Amino acid sequence: MRKLWSRNLALLVVAGLSVAVSPAVAEAAPPNFRIGIQLADNGGRGGFGVEQFTGFANFGTSVSQWAGDSNNFDPDGARIDLNPAFGGGQLNQIDFRIGGQARDGGRELGPVAYTPWASQGGGTTDLITDSNSFDPDQYRLFLETRPLPPGVQITDLRLSILAVDRGEPEGVPTFTRWASQGGGHSDFALDANAFDPDGFRIGLEVV
Repeated sequence: MRKLWSRNLALLVVAGLSVAVSPAVAEAAPPNFRIGIQLADNGGRGGFGVEQFTGFANFGTSVSQWAGDSNNFDPDGARIDLNPAFGGGQLNQIDFRIGGQARDGGRELGPVAYTPWASQGGGTTDLITDSNSFDPDQYRLFLETRPLPPGVQITDLRLSILAVDRGEPEGVPTFTRWASQGGGHSDFALDANAFDPDGFRIGLEVV
């Protein structure tokens, strides 16, 4: 079976125009996982909201509850969470992609933006924002699954998130650890002034 990428291939992160190298991983499927998102205020240093999760990938397509900062108004930052199933368990020949959606004031609902499928090499979403592309209040995540195409092998993955404020320089993407390293939270992603981004981009890297 062919691999999507060589274990030592440098991966270009489109969102941040930076290069990351995957760790060496065993020839095995990644762990079963779910994904979470948490929002914060005060430049990502306080006003933390409740983290919201999708279901686990082995149970099929799912969507998280809406996540906001502590007052559900104009969060400053967000972090993404690659959360492996407790006690292990591998992903069962499942292809997946990650999506996100934003809304403002419980309305002004934006479209769902997805990464490419893992079997296509992953990639980055379009900007996840509300219908007027201005300072969303809440975000939710989608984990969409399908059978893994024949001949494709996925051995590891990690996620990233990037804050975007239109008209301003983009922030710096933040990354989870690789699933083989236990996954976990990224740092909080902030835009250039750490204040009220207009949306986020989520990245999926696979090997």
